[in-house]
Amino acid sequence: MSFVLSKLASITAIRDVELFELSVLKTLAEILKTSNISLYKFNSSNIPCRLLRYSTEKSQTNTQRRIDESHELHISDIDVPDHIKLAQQWIASTNKPYSIQKTDHYLTIYPVIGSTSIVGYVSIKMVHEPTETEKFAITSILKISHNFHSLLEENQKDKLTGLLNRKTFDDNINKIQSLLPYNQKTAEYNGKENRSAQLPNNFWLAVIDIDYFKKINDNFGHVYGDEVLLLVSQLMKQSFRSTDLLFRFGGEEFVVIIRGRNKKDAETILDRFRKMIEQYQFPQISQVTVSIGITQITEEFIIATDIVGRADMALYYAKENGRNQLFFYEDLLAAGKIKNTIEIGSIDFF
Repeated sequence: MSFVLSKLASITAIRDVELFELSVLKTLAEILKTSNISLYKFNSSNIPCRLLRYSTEKSQTNTQRRIDESHELHISDIDVPDHIKLAQQWIASTNKPYSIQKTDHYLTIYPVIGSTSIVGYVSIKMVHEPTETEKFAITSILKISHNFHSLLEENQKDKLTGLLNRKTFDDNINKIQSLLPYNQKTAEYNGKENRSAQLPNNFWLAVIDIDYFKKINDNFGHVYGDEVLLLVSQLMKQSFRSTDLLFRFGGEEFVVIIRGRNKKDAETILDRFRKMIEQYQFPQISQVTVSIGITQITEEFIIATDIVGRADMALYYAKENGRNQLFFYEDLLAAGKIKNTIEIGSIDFF
């Protein structure tokens, strides 16, 4: 019991959602003495969006044997195994955990409950069927983690829109730094999945601003202004992918971090959203448009203020030259339409 309590104390000291989820997997693995445990996360459309895994199984590479540790995989197209698909159906119809016996092990799958519905499934590999005591430990830890996870998410999300809030931005930029191409060797995972092979380590940051938002507030009132913000955030969730990070910076300004293969991918994703907003019929107000400034996140400009500063310059150009359009900072700089006035590390947008 003291071991379990000490583990709970350690995981609830974490203030990062992703690290917390990995810590829960490791804690379950240590308590159950299992060598392999995975968490499949699903978005609101029931599409798999994240895979987290903790394993202490020895794996053989070309040069050495090693023991895997906990790691997270952001995969654009997760291959959900059959036992998870069967578990989804079983849990939906019975509201009970799913268990299946393999040749040399048991797999037990438990649902992970979000604020209103199931958001994932924990798959636990054991050499025997879980005992009643082990089942109680699993359900108890999952309940505690659900409550604590909800508190963490509430602290990281904007109250009106449900998007990530501004104070989580720096933390995410720090995580991205370790995934940039120049750090690719240390970011790779050498097991069955390979992070860099699954999803390229190229990132773009876009600052999105609602055009003439002050006029919306002045002409229709702040209640309608808040409704526009809420609808724009909902359209963002529909338009962008589960691997994209969506922030509300405050007021009518939003920030998106996109991970993709190349600049064309980023432009396609962002222009799709711009057109979606342009074509959407907002109640009372009818048409709303957005302007977008974009920059690539590189090792040269990894400081948050410098990155936002570059995108903000491109956004300002879009605003001053017609609105309802998007520009890349790098394109404008190469064409001589803007000047690089950013002194690295000197700008403070926060």
